[in-house]
Amino acid sequence: MLLDSYRAQWPRIGAVIAVLVGGLTAVAGKRLTRPQILSAANLMALMAHRYEEYVEPGYFPGQFNRGLFKSESPRNHPLNPQTAMVINTGLAYPFYLAPVLFPKAKWLGLAPVLVGWSQIVLHGIVIPRKAGAKYGPGVITALLLHLPIGIGYLKAVGQEGPIDRKDWVGGLIGAVGSAVFGLAVPNMVMRDRNSPYSFTAKQMGPTDVDTANAADGVI
Repeated sequence: MLLDSYRAQWPRIGAVIAVLVGGLTAVAGKRLTRPQILSAANLMALMAHRYEEYVEPGYFPGQFNRGLFKSESPRNHPLNPQTAMVINTGLAYPFYLAPVLFPKAKWLGLAPVLVGWSQIVLHGIVIPRKAGAKYGPGVITALLLHLPIGIGYLKAVGQEGPIDRKDWVGGLIGAVGSAVFGLAVPNMVMRDRNSPYSFTAKQMGPTDVDTANAADGVI
């Protein structure tokens, strides 16, 4: 029952965790470097980003499953709530937390910055275009949080010393690796047309098959 509750509420729990991270960052601010503080801010931005995707307006799952992959079972395929929980908490949180804990490894901070910037293209262009929509849940937080925080991180790291080519290469490899092993592979391994875990009608938004059929008089 605890897992069921977390599966349904992890984006809201993430929002609470973001507040706690902000408070802890403020308290420990004097002991943290500026890149660490901005990496912590990027972690909070991730949680805000997930809230926009899954809660308010929250219909990223519908755009992803139906709009991007044209799924006939968009409530639970290819992405389902179980996979979303694993990807967005078990895999994403450590990825964004790493540069806070290990600030000297610049590539660890560059990787989530690049991933955050890629969300602008994904949610602002790719998915909306495929779904025939003007807006993709996630693009606002990507533009207003991930973009400026990432720019601030680059400036802060640059003030401590030059960002070497190996740092950029490591960051790029980390970002691509995150997309492959933190998103694509889990989604492929855990996809199940008969999954008992389904997204809500709100998370489907205008792409919900049941809603569309009802509007057409099919059901």
